[in-house]
Amino acid sequence: METEYKYRLEDRAQIRQILNDPMLDPFVNRDNLEDIRMHAVYFDTQDQDLRKAGIAYRIRHENDRITATIKWDNWVDDGLHSREEFNLVINDERFAEDPDIKAFESSDAYDVLLRAAGDKKLVKLVEMEFVRQLIKVDTGRSMSALSFDDGVIHGENGDSVILEMEVEWYHGDEDDFREVATSIAEKFDLKPENASKLQRGFAQDVSEIGESY
Repeated sequence: METEYKYRLEDRAQIRQILNDPMLDPFVNRDNLEDIRMHAVYFDTQDQDLRKAGIAYRIRHENDRITATIKWDNWVDDGLHSREEFNLVINDERFAEDPDIKAFESSDAYDVLLRAAGDKKLVKLVEMEFVRQLIKVDTGRSMSALSFDDGVIHGENGDSVILEMEVEWYHGDEDDFREVATSIAEKFDLKPENASKLQRGFAQDVSEIGESY
């Protein structure tokens, strides 16, 4: 299960403003700020069976690591995203270029994929490139990841900008995690982002996007 808040940023200057804000001083070690170069490709059948079933199949290069991820059963409320998620580290570049569902046979994700797509071939649909700045937030009651994504989505209807803040719950008290995320959002007047990056890759008008995947 993945649980995270997403917020839109108005400009890149907000990233530095938030990271340097004194409200974070007791909870972060800024020396441990990570820069992660992301290249993500989303796959589906030619008929987009996974999309219709509310499933995302992603291959993502994260600096030198490759991860295959399945997400499903998405729920969204005022920027808070919660969904089932399964991750698999990939060591074969060939698989990253031509993935299938068999790699997930030992996971709960396999039955979800099999029901939706069967043995149909997967093809590239949406691609995105961005840099993520990530720092861990440890309040003593909860641990979460505060991250800022800056880049571009190469979508079905052209390119669109990625500029957003995410706060992902790792473990600990969930109410405390929510307080961390909403306190930052309120202080900097950030607007909740109910659309995933994948949804934005398919849509021309984000306001028309539903919350199914």
